[in-house]
Amino acid sequence: MRHANDTAPAEGATDLWHDSLRAHRVRTAERIAGVAMSIIASRGIAGLTMSALADAAGVSRQTLYKYFPDVDAVLAEMAAIGSAGITELADRIDAEDDPREGLCVFVAAILESAAAGHPSPIALAAAVPASAREAMRSHEEAAEALVIGLLRRGRDAGVFRVDLDAKLDGRLIYRAAFSAHDLAVEPRADIPALSRHVSADLLRIVEASPPQGRRNR
Repeated sequence: MRHANDTAPAEGATDLWHDSLRAHRVRTAERIAGVAMSIIASRGIAGLTMSALADAAGVSRQTLYKYFPDVDAVLAEMAAIGSAGITELADRIDAEDDPREGLCVFVAAILESAAAGHPSPIALAAAVPASAREAMRSHEEAAEALVIGLLRRGRDAGVFRVDLDAKLDGRLIYRAAFSAHDLAVEPRADIPALSRHVSADLLRIVEASPPQGRRNR
């Protein structure tokens, strides 16, 4: 006679198999989205087609459609990955006691991302089809919120100008930081030096007084 607990190992093995399969699908979807970022960086949004993506990712069209029904779904996955990156960046910024240093961390992160081949979320949100724009915009808003929060912290701490409108000026500073995106993707770009220069320019706009003892990044 077969007892009920005789099935436990098989059930456990099945759960592990399903977990492994889900993890594999997540990794594959993320890899394909990363390839899509590279295509957009080199060819522009118009160059991202399902055929081009399948070729670049080394998968068949049939396999690609199992993960993404269309380009909009790929863009939505890119936005999701970007949002996860924003969460990690927020933790790094929060670890800085000085909001000025937090702004330097933000600038360095976006320029390093540009150098790694990630397209500017501002340009991407403007170029994608309307059906994918909402997902892209949510990523951009999350990044903007980091800068807005930094300006509020700095204003309250007295290191940023008291007349700053955190929301409006935060959005402007966010876009100003991304204005260096094209410089960061140049083959010989010195990202640390560019980050220091952009950070210094932005701090001159928002600081209440000249920096005292701020270390350069």
